[in-house]
Amino acid sequence: MQARRLRLATRVLVLLAALLGACDPLDARLPPVAQEPTATALPTAAPPTVTPIAPTVTPTPLPTATPSPTATATPPTATPPPTAAPLTPEPTLPMPAADERARMFEQIWSLVRDRYIYTDYRGVDWQAARQTYEPRAAGAATPEEFYQALREMIALLGDDHSRFESPRETAEEEARSSGQWRYGGIGVNIREHSEGGLITRLAPGGPAETAGLRPRDLILAVGGVVFTDTAAFGPGGPSAAVRGAPGTAVELTVRSPGAPPREVVVTRQLIDDDAFPPIMAQRLPGSQVGLLTIDTFDRADLAERIRAQVEVLLDGGPLEGLIVDVRDNGGGFIDTLLHTLALFVDGGSIGTSSSRDTRDQVRIPGGETIARLDRTPIVVLTSAETASAAEMFAAALQLSGRARVVGTPSAGNTENLLEHNFPDGSRLWLAEFAYRLPDGTSLEGRGVLPNRVVEAEWWRFDPADDPQLKAAIEELRAADSVDARG
Repeated sequence: MQARRLRLATRVLVLLAALLGACDPLDARLPPVAQEPTATALPTAAPPTVTPIAPTVTPTPLPTATPSPTATATPPTATPPPTAAPLTPEPTLPMPAADERARMFEQIWSLVRDRYIYTDYRGVDWQAARQTYEPRAAGAATPEEFYQALREMIALLGDDHSRFESPRETAEEEARSSGQWRYGGIGVNIREHSEGGLITRLAPGGPAETAGLRPRDLILAVGGVVFTDTAAFGPGGPSAAVRGAPGTAVELTVRSPGAPPREVVVTRQLIDDDAFPPIMAQRLPGSQVGLLTIDTFDRADLAERIRAQVEVLLDGGPLEGLIVDVRDNGGGFIDTLLHTLALFVDGGSIGTSSSRDTRDQVRIPGGETIARLDRTPIVVLTSAETASAAEMFAAALQLSGRARVVGTPSAGNTENLLEHNFPDGSRLWLAEFAYRLPDGTSLEGRGVLPNRVVEAEWWRFDPADDPQLKAAIEELRAADSVDARG
């Protein structure tokens, strides 16, 4: 049987996947043939309960405007010939035979009945769900209709965690996790906003940056269609309109802070996975404070990458403190989480993970710390989008006394998922384990409570003006002065 993998429920952030390369499959590699689903218990971790203190900060609001037909045009950039580098191919979806569809439906429905962490199925009549979706699965005329029926049935549970993935979706996720994902696009991360898509990050040297786009620019329209008119873009939304074959062009209506809207033509290119590294370590300008940004726990080599970058940071001289930013981190695999924690905390339990019939301690490995950080104060930044493994990371550092937490309460999304693979390459991730703190408290629906609450839409600010980052620096300096007094 295939070795099982346990993962923390990853929450889908409000990043446009097509631009970022995060959700809708544009490219993916073929997965190996999966075997019959298996499942067993998983260890878990736990953080402390902390009463938040409350200074709040109000950010400067984004300027309001809508796309203007009189916007000043930016001359189109020259369109290079399409790149010869291939995108990762999407797998063909063959139609499973009728007996295979029946067998898969039975397995998936039964797994939920027998293993789902909530025995009341969160109020869903699971027998009635079978009566609704079994005929749809059996009578599907196309592979996508079949997979959509299974997808919708699992979505009935409404836990924001459990999900069914078609072979294409599974292949895409595997490509991301292994660092092999690539797509045709412009190389930006975007947050959906009431007025459009707010650019939060650009791939260095990518097509968007080359075309003059900058963080905190607002995309108001794509190809003349208002960004917020999602129905006009069809099922793929604005992201599908931005992505496309390398070498082709897309016209965007963009507004920079304090400026009128303008038209920008961006030539799509091949965007590799490394265009948006999962971590980034840097010294904050004019200080001896390090900033470590961790965007995901969904990479097998994450701990090794963090160790290498932090060591380079320390080679530049001692640090007054380290800020670890997990505000945009939606989670990942528990093993990756634990080995990352081991860089900062030398072993120990961070709580428990329990299924219907098992309960296990979640333990940090010992002997893996970054020794030069042992006396360095740490602050972790959290937000409502800090979910799953990222919540457990923040909670564990807080619980151990290794770090203080600044920001806003995390998502409260810490159920653990178990992977069930099927012979056609599809996969079910099912919430089968509940994570609890050492005192038995669940973070589900509650989240990690910061030591210092700073209410701010942090992604609207330049880093130098980020209220939560400023508060984290204050916490570090306060901790450093306490250490200096002995």
